[in-house]
Amino acid sequence: MNMQDISTIIDLHFEEMTELEQVIARYFLQVDTIHDDLSSQQVTRKLHISQAALTRFAKKCGFTGYREFIFKYQHQKNTLSLPQEDISPLTQRVLRSYTNLRETSQELIDQEQLERVAQMIEDSERVYFFGTGSSGLVAREMKFRFMRLGVVCEALTDPDGFAWTTSILDKNCLVLGFSLSGTTTSVIDSLLDAKDMGAKTVLFTSAMNKETPVFTETVLVASQNQASYIQRISAQFPMLLITDLLYAYFLEIDRENKEKIFNSYWENKKLNGYRRNQRKGKP
Repeated sequence: MNMQDISTIIDLHFEEMTELEQVIARYFLQVDTIHDDLSSQQVTRKLHISQAALTRFAKKCGFTGYREFIFKYQHQKNTLSLPQEDISPLTQRVLRSYTNLRETSQELIDQEQLERVAQMIEDSERVYFFGTGSSGLVAREMKFRFMRLGVVCEALTDPDGFAWTTSILDKNCLVLGFSLSGTTTSVIDSLLDAKDMGAKTVLFTSAMNKETPVFTETVLVASQNQASYIQRISAQFPMLLITDLLYAYFLEIDRENKEKIFNSYWENKKLNGYRRNQRKGKP
């Protein structure tokens, strides 16, 4: 088992548990449970369950049995837990979902790859961000952030925009596509078109297999295990987390100059606002 928090582990497997196993899970997710007698005999008596059900629950969480589960549970709860009496179980579950995605993202981070992609952005004359749906929101966010650092860039969020853009690409361009599923046809096909035009291409996805096309770089991001219709946190979060890291690596390339560009951007924005107010007769 890795070093994930025990509550995060329980919550990660919660949706795949049976109704009885979820009863056991809720018991161990309660704050005060750590103070109970947690021997298997006492727990089965308290929850009116069988020893076999307790064992199945522990195995569903990835442990060899209840003994291994309770050892980790008691160790972490006694050494790492913070007072949470005022935090509702639902709030805790949402926060644990964020914690789990952060931990999973940390395991996927390839620092050398992020440095390479950051340098590609630095070296490209024009940069394009492709995404649809929630990934389109990530594309727009990336455009606004990198634009403020002097990158000539644009965000496209529909197939017509992808088609028009790929027709004007060349070897001096870079296209970054966002598709959590890795199967968004419009994004994948447009990246392939961009590749054919000589542009460098980067795919951000949580799903890569032998059928995934080969691009200049494919950056893996964390995925949520719950079905999309019951996700408690935004599907954009894992994408934004990894792109924030990319932004940080890019910023470190000639940071002094980028800070000057960033400050100049805000100064010009304030000046333009002042001029508009002057034209309208406002002070």
